[in-house]
Amino acid sequence: MAPNQMAKLLQSGVLLRFDLTVNELLQRIVETARHVIGAQYAALAVLDDEGGIAHFVYAGLSKEDADRIGELPKGRGVLGLIIHEGKVLRLRDVRQHPKAWGFPPHHPIMRSFLGVPIFVNGKPYGRLYMTEKQGGKTFTKRDEELAKLLAAQAGAAIERAMLTERVRQAERLKRLNELLSTLNRLTDEQAILAAILAGVQKALPFAEASLCLYRAADDTFSGCVATPSGRLSQLHERWRRRPIAATRTPFLPCVRERRSVRVNDLVTPRTPFERWLQRKGFRSFIGTPISVDGEVLGLLFVAADYANAFSDDDHAFLSAVAEHAAATLKNARLLTQLQEKERVRGLLLNKVVTAQEEERRRIAHELHDQTGQLLTALLIQLQLLERELRDERRRERVSNLRRLADSIAQNLHHIAWELRPPSLDELGLTAALERMVSDWSERFQIPCDLVLDSEGDLSVSPEIAIGIYRIVQEALTNVAKHAKATRAKVTLQRADRVLRVVVEDNGVGFDPSAILRHPDETKRLGLVGMMERAAMLSGRLTVDSHPKRGTKVVLEVPLTTIPVRDDRQGGVADAPSQQRPVATA
Repeated sequence: MAPNQMAKLLQSGVLLRFDLTVNELLQRIVETARHVIGAQYAALAVLDDEGGIAHFVYAGLSKEDADRIGELPKGRGVLGLIIHEGKVLRLRDVRQHPKAWGFPPHHPIMRSFLGVPIFVNGKPYGRLYMTEKQGGKTFTKRDEELAKLLAAQAGAAIERAMLTERVRQAERLKRLNELLSTLNRLTDEQAILAAILAGVQKALPFAEASLCLYRAADDTFSGCVATPSGRLSQLHERWRRRPIAATRTPFLPCVRERRSVRVNDLVTPRTPFERWLQRKGFRSFIGTPISVDGEVLGLLFVAADYANAFSDDDHAFLSAVAEHAAATLKNARLLTQLQEKERVRGLLLNKVVTAQEEERRRIAHELHDQTGQLLTALLIQLQLLERELRDERRRERVSNLRRLADSIAQNLHHIAWELRPPSLDELGLTAALERMVSDWSERFQIPCDLVLDSEGDLSVSPEIAIGIYRIVQEALTNVAKHAKATRAKVTLQRADRVLRVVVEDNGVGFDPSAILRHPDETKRLGLVGMMERAAMLSGRLTVDSHPKRGTKVVLEVPLTTIPVRDDRQGGVADAPSQQRPVATA
């Protein structure tokens, strides 16, 4: 073996590289073989499980020449001989061999030939070929020995690279799963983008990363998040103020064809963005579209300072992140849209309910102040008429009319009270609930307790007071109509700045989920309306009920403070934490 050949082998560093992927190592092996053996062309055929060619790597032939040749070798002829026999083959002129298959059109003429097998972990892995010894010579015995040594060392290097790649893939998969798990828990768009950037930066610490949002309306990218204090973050600041047109970047395939753009060595920039990258010292980059259902939402971009910085695994990792990021971002935007619709719906519902309450108040006042007064005047006149009449039969008829008018007045008063109880505006929530519970119990002959956790009245805003009142009113109406209960209880509790209202009974119970799913709204027991009122109060309403086990309706309303009005002294004081029965019927 010539000393200069051994020196070339050692200088190539093929056996000392631990940072190459398997594909990168295979390319390095054929380039080293061509350089060390002194051949014009070199190639390596990786075998599949059936002994055919699964992967073919070459050196010495330009991509344009390879494209003109067409399909890669199939393993026939002399190549097939080495594949199947697994022996070293050295020929002066491969064209003269009996197994020679010939060359396809546009294939360069090759005469001298040297092929050696490569074994990995004791099993056939591939075949290393060299053709056209430089200077028109033939391959020598020394070349053969050196090729065998190179093949042996290449086998060890491939085995090490395969193990390293498996470890790297396992680590990359772990990081990908961690990132996806984090994304699955997020619903805020900015938090999602920040998590994606952090995950990519952790997986590719040698690169700078950024995320850009894409606007199809004007075909532009705008800066969103980038590696802190990095060069890309400076660019993003400019893009936030003035988005860049997609045509001024190399990422048109990302938005037009939904495919990634990868540049391994930025030698000749073609767009203003690439020229900026080159001026800032970047040599390689990958841009991956974040798209879902044919819609491009943005771009995941990474760049490094040296050529060929990104492997196929890096590319696959970024594609997986971008795919999941697209779904997460779309879900976050849909959730934001839904929340906005719910917010608008809540505002509209609040306006409707407020208008209803104002109309209730107006009708109640008119019934009380106008119709009620007229009925009172009628009662007085009937009473006077009854006294003046001497005829017993006529006095009895007038007496009946007076009693009927009195009954009408009482019913009218009850209707006005239910429309808008005056005590709710004049005395507060507690007094209104006391009156409601007492009247309800007397009307339906069902004993009902009202229990408070403090002395005095819980002073809340009028909006919260009427909301709580209506929910309790609806819950008690359900008890009277459907529960067949023999007892009920209404409880108001204060805990951790939350007002908790509970309406419970010992009735027959029901299945809340089945009731809420009922197609007839009139059969839903007003639960939807109660829940909507609770939501308007920024609260939550739950119904705990089972057949034959009674029902418990729980309303929780958040309150910053719940002061207590001391009506006897006209002041406000904190309520002691104790329970007392307020009304029992």
